[in-house]
Amino acid sequence: MSGLGVRIARVVVGTAAMTGLFLAPTVLADDPTPREQSAPCYPGIIPGNPWVKSCNFGPRPPRVRGGPPDQTAVIACRDIPGCLSAFVNNP
Repeated sequence: MSGLGVRIARVVVGTAAMTGLFLAPTVLADDPTPREQSAPCYPGIIPGNPWVKSCNFGPRPPRVRGGPPDQTAVIACRDIPGCLSAFVNNP
């Protein structure tokens, strides 16, 4: 084989090997079980983000524009100017 033929063969074999490495995990993996799927809520509070549903508190009351904030929003917006106002006044 000439030098060009060897290079082409190496590229083809290398491409096939890399394709196998990328496709093998997806082919062998099963559907995720319920414990591996994402939870409908976050286990904690994210400072500055009162819109995230927290698992640490009970169910959130329905939001009414201009109404009182819930406990998750009050804790998440602590010491952040304008955060609680944005949560209460925006839809």
